[in-house]
Formats: sequence, structure tokens, C-alpha cells
Amino acid sequence: MDVKIVAILLLVVLAAGIPAGAGATGVKITVNSSSDIPQGQLQQTATSRGDLYRDPRQQYPDPRLQYPDPRLQYPDPRLPNPDPRQPSRFVPRPVTPVIVITQPVYLVAPQACVVPGYWAYTWVPQSYVSNVWVPGYYNYDALWIDGHYEPRAYTWGYYQPYWVPERAC
Repeated sequence: MDVKIVAILLLVVLAAGIPAGAGATGVKITVNSSSDIPQGQLQQTATSRGDLYRDPRQQYPDPRLQYPDPRLQYPDPRLPNPDPRQPSRFVPRPVTPVIVITQPVYLVAPQACVVPGYWAYTWVPQSYVSNVWVPGYYNYDALWIDGHYEPRAYTWGYYQPYWVPERAC
């Protein structure tokens, strides 16, 4: 914890003292201690060749090339023995017969199939007639029609709930 505070203070002092155009002056600071890197992660640093970032994992050889394939060291025991003088490594065990005794399965149907009761809704239409004043106008034959009252029918309605009792299927 103490190393981190010192590193932060050092960065603040250096950042405050560097002028605005000092990005290309070559000032470089490495503020990493071994305690800053979480366990299991490799430290990632720039290399000296052009200060390009290089993956540190690339410096290690392929782990698959370090160890021989164990499948090639031992022969497959399932294959027949190539040398009949040598005893076979695969010894078949006797197969124990499996006896399966089936049990009877009884299916029981329910006594009665019942659909429970529920609420349903039905549309109840309503209508009424009212006299409406129609002002005078010229019809399609260019004849004047005087203003008058004429009956108009209006429709409306509502949903009426009703109970559907339970019933057998």
C-alpha cells in the first residue's frame, strides 16, 4: 500500500512539472512494482526495440512442443497384439448377463373430467332513433332541398358478464 502512494505522488509531481508540449521529450516512468500485478498475470512492458508493445507470452515456446504426446508412447490396448509371443495387455472380462424383470404398469383414468366454471362476456347491442335537423342544400340534380328534420338511428352497446357453470367433458 505504501509503494502505491509513493508512485501516485511521484506521478503527480512529474505531471505538474512537465510543460504542455513535453509529450515528445522522452520522459518515461515505470511505476509498477511486483506487488501491483495481480497473481496469475504476467507483467506487460514495452521492449527496447522501438518501444513497441510486445506480448510477453510470445517469448515462451509452444507448450505443446515441450512435452511428447503420451498417446504415442503407449500402444492402443484395443488393437490386436502385434507380437503373439508377448502377452496381450488387454484382457477381456467375462460379461455378466443382465436380467431385466418388467413390472406391470397400471393406468388409472380420472373418475370424471370436469371443466370448472368461469366468467364469460357477451355483447349486448343497443340502439335508438333521434330526429336530426338537416339544413337546406342543393342535391346532385341541382334542386334545392329545404331544411327539415329526419330520423337517424344510433347504435351502441355493452359487454354483459355471465357465469358458465362447471360441466363434464
